[in-house]
Parts: sequence; structure tokens; C-alpha cells
Amino acid sequence: MENKNRKISRRNFLKYSMEGSLGSLFFLRPYLNSDPITFINPPSPLLGRVFHDDTVIYKAPSFSSGIKYHLKMNDVLPLENQLIGDPVNEHSKLWYEVSGYGFMPANSIQLVRQQLNNPRKQINNRGELGTITVPFTQAWKASSSNTDSENYQLFFYGSNHWVKGIFIDEKGDTYYKIVEDRWGDVYYVTAQHISIFEDNELLPLASKIPMADKHIDVNIHDQMVIAYEYGKPVFMSQASTGVLDDGTDLSTPPGEYEVTYKRPSRHMVHSDKIGINDSELYGVPWVTYFTNTGIAFHGTYWHSDFGIQRSHGCVNLPIPAAKWIYLWTQPTVPPRQDTYKSNHGTRVIVT
Repeated sequence: MENKNRKISRRNFLKYSMEGSLGSLFFLRPYLNSDPITFINPPSPLLGRVFHDDTVIYKAPSFSSGIKYHLKMNDVLPLENQLIGDPVNEHSKLWYEVSGYGFMPANSIQLVRQQLNNPRKQINNRGELGTITVPFTQAWKASSSNTDSENYQLFFYGSNHWVKGIFIDEKGDTYYKIVEDRWGDVYYVTAQHISIFEDNELLPLASKIPMADKHIDVNIHDQMVIAYEYGKPVFMSQASTGVLDDGTDLSTPPGEYEVTYKRPSRHMVHSDKIGINDSELYGVPWVTYFTNTGIAFHGTYWHSDFGIQRSHGCVNLPIPAAKWIYLWTQPTVPPRQDTYKSNHGTRVIVT
């Protein structure tokens, strides 16, 4: 058995990270507030949610191995092993073994879990930040008892939402009232499907380090984000930065910036169709803005194509990586504040 505690040089670390053999993110220092996906002893099995119709399961971790199954959007499958196979994109060879079925390239699925939660008895008057802990859940517009399929959206694993109240229906089932942050629409979601963050889960990271001694590098060529303290790397993640799309320049602009604006949840719009929601992206998590035109680091649940350029300008990250960036960078956001602005913050260098 391979010794998982073996040390690797920074050069090899960079090499392995680029080819995807370490996954999409890597902490150079212990981080205990991470998403459950990164825990050593997770609370529930790792699953994969399929992004698109006609996604394929292969006989081996190779595109030439032959097709075993065709899948539909939002199918959820049990995952067994992470392994290296045919190149998935320029910077990743990561595949997953689907228990009892075959193999899938990592960019075909979102890593998710099915984790149920005990509903809260009461909600703070200012609202509570919560995250979806199941592959996806129906969010009923205006009334939790409404079963018209045209009046619900899907909220996906890892998306963040502001819980503003509790509703118990005639059957005794508990729902959380969520106020959507762009239009102010009200939705009701099964309370067991949302975990509400405790204040200590939102504490800043490395807060005693002076702002001048922290910075983030975004390397467009390598599609990597690296955070530094006192000039030494402490965190690395693959990313997806902006792309030149059909003659329209959506690339992430090179330059030197500062983090000045944060929101733990934001309703965004994207061209990808992700189900009945079409282009609406509800509850995009851990948004850390660093330009005055709205370019930001944020978590991504609608694709996992990290390692290639494909965003509309923002730096798309795995959700645990986006949370780390959000908590590590300055300015620091109070736990129950939905937006926070400052004149100065952590330096961001895009090259």
C-alpha cells in the first residue's frame, strides 16, 4: 500500500497538482473548517451528481475503453475510487470509479453527499446562512404546499442561502423560508436538506497575519490559484478563469487588485443550462470580489472543469477552495452579514 504520509517536494507537488493526481485543491497547512468532502472520516458516502444528459460511464478510465451506460442530468451515483486515466483536459487526468458500474472523468460530475440535518427550532431575526447538503433539493416558490412543477427551482449541493424563517405544514414537515437575494423571491426548502452554519464555522483564517503579508496569485496559463503568507505558499487549487468565447472577450483581466467586497451567497446568471433553472444560478457560494467590474473568486456547482478556461471572467473554484479563500482573505465578514465592503483588502495578482 502506498504511504500516504510521504513527503513530496514543491516541484513534484506542483507537477502532481497540474495533472490532477492530487485532486482539485490542496492545503499546505491543516484547515478544519473545510467542506465535509475534504474530511478524512466523512459523515456520509461520496456521490457524484451528473451535470448533463448523455453523460457516459466507460469500461475503464479511458475514452477508448468502450461505453457501458448513458446517464441523464442530475443522476446521482456512488463513487468508490479516485484514479488517474486518460487526460480529461490540459491539466487533469482525474477519473472516478463508480461503484459497480464503471469509470467517469472527473469533469462529468459534481462531488456531493446525502447528509440530512436536524431542523432548527428557531431562526435568528437577522437570518442564518445555510448550505444545501443533499445532491439537489426542490425549492418551492411562495408556498411549501405547492406541488406545481413550474413553481419550484432546484437548489444544488454546496449552494448557500439565507434562511429567514421556519414553516411547518399540516403533515408536520418542517421547511426553511429562503429569501432569494437578487429578486427577493421567497422559497421553501425541506429543512433537513440545509445545514445552518454556526458562527465558529465562519471565523476568519490566519487573521493575525498582517494584510501586507498575504497575497493570492492567479496563474491563467496553469489555471491555478495559490495563496501566500510571508512569501510562502499555504494553499493551492485548480481553477477555471474567464474564456474568449465566440469572439467575445470574457477572460479574467491580468493585473494587481485587492479584495474589497464579499458575499457568502449570490444569485448569478450563466449561459449553461443546469436543469429547470436554465441559466439561473441560485446561491453561488463564497463570493470574494477583487475588481470593481464584479470579477470574483467563487464556488462552483454547475461544472467541475477546473484546469481549463471556461468562466465569464470570474475565477471558478471547487466549493471548499472558495470557502477557504473567503475566510482567509481580508476584509473579514461578520457571520450574519449578507454583504461586506471595504476600501482595502488582500492583494490579488492575476498573470
